[in-house]
Amino acid sequence: MKRIFLLLCIPIFTTVSTLQSQTWFEIGIKGGPATSVLVNNNIFDDTQFDHSFLPSYFFGGKLGVNFGESNGVALHVGMTKVQQAFNNNYPGATFDRRRFESNVLEIGLLYHRTKSAGYFEIGPRISLVQDGTIADDGGTPQDFSEHLASPYYGLDLGFGSYFIGGEHLSLLAGFRFSYGFSPIASSERELAPVTANYDTEGGVHVLTAMLSFELNYSLGYLVRSSCGRRTAWISF
Repeated sequence: MKRIFLLLCIPIFTTVSTLQSQTWFEIGIKGGPATSVLVNNNIFDDTQFDHSFLPSYFFGGKLGVNFGESNGVALHVGMTKVQQAFNNNYPGATFDRRRFESNVLEIGLLYHRTKSAGYFEIGPRISLVQDGTIADDGGTPQDFSEHLASPYYGLDLGFGSYFIGGEHLSLLAGFRFSYGFSPIASSERELAPVTANYDTEGGVHVLTAMLSFELNYSLGYLVRSSCGRRTAWISF
């Protein structure tokens, strides 16, 4: 999985090295509502242990480097609250509803392209699990961290548009989707009720959908002299 993560980085670094244009920098803060799905084939096929969506959130910051008006890369760092509930319909079950929660520190390197008033971004992500709990029927959360993998690796994909844009500040709004190609848990066995009888075991992957609001501030840019031997920093 680490090899896949590195392969996803190659197009980003290739783009940076080949672009020959004015370079400018920006910082930003972002956040918004979200919801997550724990993806596992056995649980999806189990009609007696059903997914129930829960509202969640994410927040973070970024440092971006832009090459001209359309292309750039940015380092994104933030926290995501991963939550998922399940309704237990097995006869004689010891609980009716199970809730999973985890706080995940996410670090992503995203290529972004801007065209007209819209943007598109894609890139690899590494997710560091900070904790994990399970609570049945609203009871006391029980530590679930020993069953979770950290880190796990994934891909971010986003798109949206500019609401406000100026020389210094810009406000963006859009959607971002994150999927963990490597599992957050190697098996669904500890997540599912003991009465669930699956022939095989499979990994549990995290899919998160987010409504993203991002406020960016342009720091300045580098310019190259006509002789091509010197560069200068110009603040906005």
